[in-house]
Amino acid sequence: EVAQLAYSIEREDLGLAGGRQDQWAAATGGVNLMRFDPDGTVRVEPADVPDQTLRELEASLLLYFTGVSRESAAIIEAQSANMAAGHAQALAGLHELKSGAFAMRDALTAGDLAAFGALMNRGWAAKKATAGSITSDEIEQVMTAAHDFGVLGSKVSGAGGGGFMMFLVKADRRDALADLLAGFRGGARICRLEAQGVRSWTEAPVGVA
Repeated sequence: EVAQLAYSIEREDLGLAGGRQDQWAAATGGVNLMRFDPDGTVRVEPADVPDQTLRELEASLLLYFTGVSRESAAIIEAQSANMAAGHAQALAGLHELKSGAFAMRDALTAGDLAAFGALMNRGWAAKKATAGSITSDEIEQVMTAAHDFGVLGSKVSGAGGGGFMMFLVKADRRDALADLLAGFRGGARICRLEAQGVRSWTEAPVGVA
């Protein structure tokens, strides 16, 4: 209900372009494979990832804020226009992203973070094919530096064009990667996996214990 309410406010009331993945991911928490049916139904399937793999994944992830805010709806509208026009490269990228989601789930359940990182890279290449504004010279410079350092995988989160980049690196090299990224104009930060998702509560009336 919380996810549907958030979706309705953003997509219907405000008219902002986008999908449903952000709202359901935040509402449910955990590591999941999500299926989005044509009728609007969202099916959230928890991935059976070993606890040790989840801990290693969390210790191996590093976020980097590019320092650039962008209007994600504009990028999503460009993607949608390419799909509607039957743009072959964009459609191929979209199909690659879909198949990659299943492969990434399988890599995690098998405890294979190296394969997971390679799939992140493949997904990023596919994502860039869906619209021209997803990457930038600065993003590519950071990506190149990170891969020269030896990251296992990288992608830009969300619509792209700015915002946050995500890197998968050996846990014992994460601090060194953060130091490297400090040489660019953005900022690196760690992240944590949230198992429970969003929680809500009713505030007690003033004066009531």
